[in-house]
Amino acid sequence: MTTKSALLKTIIPIIMVFFFIRNLVLVETHHMDSWMGGGMRMFAKIDKMIYRVAGFEVNYNNKTYFVNLRNIPELEEEDVAARILPSKNRLNKILYKVKEYDWCYNINTESIQLKKDDDTCQELIKKDAIIKLKVYAINYNNQSNNVDLKQLN
Repeated sequence: MTTKSALLKTIIPIIMVFFFIRNLVLVETHHMDSWMGGGMRMFAKIDKMIYRVAGFEVNYNNKTYFVNLRNIPELEEEDVAARILPSKNRLNKILYKVKEYDWCYNINTESIQLKKDDDTCQELIKKDAIIKLKVYAINYNNQSNNVDLKQLN
């Protein structure tokens, strides 16, 4: 075995171990994912749909209420679709479907909810009171220990 081939057989594994350790450090310390930027160690911040909130705003009694789609089992598929890809076309379709349901105001919880047959709602919401669908990204700031919402659409 020549010195050149012996050198290659030791240097290549050392380089591979170096990049492996570097990747682990970046993933664990900076919350980055090597595949998000197209692979090949082009790192990017993680923006998963689980860190997003989708819902619609309702104007009622001179107040604006936000109704989180995640809290409504009947709209689970629409919630996931809005959080994955909050395109204007998709959100308009979801808003149209939201307006097909009957919504009401619950005085006890001071919230807007889906009307059911159990009489927990006292006042019906008009369809034109549902104004827009919004999707927010949730960002946690380590220095201030605050959660910030950034509107995506």
